[in-house]
Amino acid sequence: MTPLSADLIVTDISELVTLRGDGRPRTGDSLREIGVVKDGALAAFGGRIVAAGAREDVMRAARPVAECVHVDAGRRVLMPGFVDCHTHLVFAAYRLDEYEWRVAGTPYAEIAARGGGIAKSVGHLRAMGEEELLAVSAARLRSAIAYGTTTIEIKSGYGLDLENELKQLRVISALAARYPVTIVPTFLGGHAIPTEYREKREDYVRLLTDVMIPAVVRENLAEFNDVFCETGAFSREETERILRSGQRAGLKARMHAEELTDTGGAVLAAEIGAASADHLKKIGPEGINRMAAAGVFGVLLPGTSFGLPSLDFAPARAMLAAGMRLAIATDFNPGSSTSESMPMMIAIACSHMRLSPAEAISMATYNPAFVLGREREVGSLEAGKRADFIVLNAVDHRELANHFGVNPVARVFVGGAAWETPRSA
Repeated sequence: MTPLSADLIVTDISELVTLRGDGRPRTGDSLREIGVVKDGALAAFGGRIVAAGAREDVMRAARPVAECVHVDAGRRVLMPGFVDCHTHLVFAAYRLDEYEWRVAGTPYAEIAARGGGIAKSVGHLRAMGEEELLAVSAARLRSAIAYGTTTIEIKSGYGLDLENELKQLRVISALAARYPVTIVPTFLGGHAIPTEYREKREDYVRLLTDVMIPAVVRENLAEFNDVFCETGAFSREETERILRSGQRAGLKARMHAEELTDTGGAVLAAEIGAASADHLKKIGPEGINRMAAAGVFGVLLPGTSFGLPSLDFAPARAMLAAGMRLAIATDFNPGSSTSESMPMMIAIACSHMRLSPAEAISMATYNPAFVLGREREVGSLEAGKRADFIVLNAVDHRELANHFGVNPVARVFVGGAAWETPRSA
């Protein structure tokens, strides 16, 4: 076999976690099969992986070009970059007063009555100019990358009118143009009924279906259309109308579902062929079984339960037993999950959802790539995929979950290039 050219070779890896798969999402026992190779190596050329596996095999398969960069991993773990498939990273300000209220035991309904929650973030965002919004969002993105995220979904949803939803989506587009990581945009105009439409919610639903979705598609600003199907947000019927409108326009459907109550959102996700239903803390057996049968992903958001604060987590083990496709994400947002750290999400998921470290790693890398339709590009270390990977300050992958509260990521590589966090956008 003729050796393949390589302009990047990484060796001295204690554990190479390849996540090599068979082209299908991992479910059940296969989530534990993360492809750990002792004393591994990785070679890349032009930002793409050409070989990953045992050191002797990689060195035989790859021929370093004259300008090849040789990286010594220092007997540490190398694994795929994280794929964070659910975030609200573009926002104006944290809702710090609400955190104090929550930890003091103030119910969510009372916080909302005080003008808190999503409505408060809408006010913050509408008052901030686009350039300032881009600057504060870029700083958060750089932090997420430093924690090992190399593919990230970002939603709108804090504008709730045409002008400001488009403003958010343009900021997401600008981030994608300025940073080397993969950014997937989602339109979330169906995040909440804005204050000015509280007494005329049908008008807002029509604004979404007849005006906002067409404008988003016309300007090519999103791939997905998301709706918060929940008591106090959008009903099951309203959610279906909005999502089907998006599907007809070419936007793939996603949902916030079953976070506070079981509204039937999980069943709806199965019926309409959504890419995912996310949160799912209150999902029931019917929702689990219907999503499993339809192959709809459940995206678990452990940081939200942790941040509310709550010990109420999605029933991950029941979902696994039913054969559901599962992923983990941060839900990074200004109120309930104020963390961009995927390692922290893995730690919480293992501790409170009783996932094994291997299961959680599969759900934070390989599986979420399928949620975002990027499974051929990212999520595992295989020939042909982007050379997006991280080196951990660890000799064993299990340290990722066990050693929590710190950033375990020593180095980040995006498209085969070392990422150095800049001090400014």
